[in-house]
Amino acid sequence: MAKQIYPSLQSLLAELEESCLLLARHGETDWNAANIVQGQQDRPLSRKGYEQRKNLFYLLRPISLKRIVCSTLQRTIETAMPLSLEKGIAIEQRHELDEVRLGVFEGQHKEEFSDEFSRSCYRCFLEDEINIALPGGGESLRMVDKRVRKAVGSFMGGLRESGHSLVVGHRNVNKMIVKSLLGLSFEEGYRVEHRNACLYIFAPGRAEMFMMEVPSPQEPTEVRCGYERSG
Repeated sequence: MAKQIYPSLQSLLAELEESCLLLARHGETDWNAANIVQGQQDRPLSRKGYEQRKNLFYLLRPISLKRIVCSTLQRTIETAMPLSLEKGIAIEQRHELDEVRLGVFEGQHKEEFSDEFSRSCYRCFLEDEINIALPGGGESLRMVDKRVRKAVGSFMGGLRESGHSLVVGHRNVNKMIVKSLLGLSFEEGYRVEHRNACLYIFAPGRAEMFMMEVPSPQEPTEVRCGYERSG
């Protein structure tokens, strides 16, 4: 994707001339760093995650936000909290935005399995996350999509009139949010990637998505059209 450099994020938003949805992923957690299956386990940010939070804060500090929406898990709340306090905007917590449940595999290292059955079970899940739910109350992406759509309808309703909104979610949940916003198929939605330090900007009037790496305060703002796809 070709990139365009802006003096700041507000320069892009001024060019778009409409209220946009800003979609962030939480900063890195301790379990992200350790390559442990996380799911809905309520893990805190890592040191790197706090650095990513700081960069997101300085990027969005000049933006006139009207709403901040998070999941109920501490990693999204910790990521959004400085902006909430700075701008005096209460965080709206929504269970529908909690990360996918991964059943008995939550807390399991992604490569160091206790037995071959567990390794095989998790491998099958990775080969078809759209349809397979892991044992122990896990969810498939179809199940996640169903609950996420309700939240998307809520925070998109009235967006054009109310002003820019920030949503801080999770990797798999954000895949389904992008799928819903752009009308993607499940296969296309599954291929959406959302890394910790990436921000999506959705302009509803244009029905266009933009993406950027969240820069350090002194770095340029580089914006690309579209979304990142996993391999």
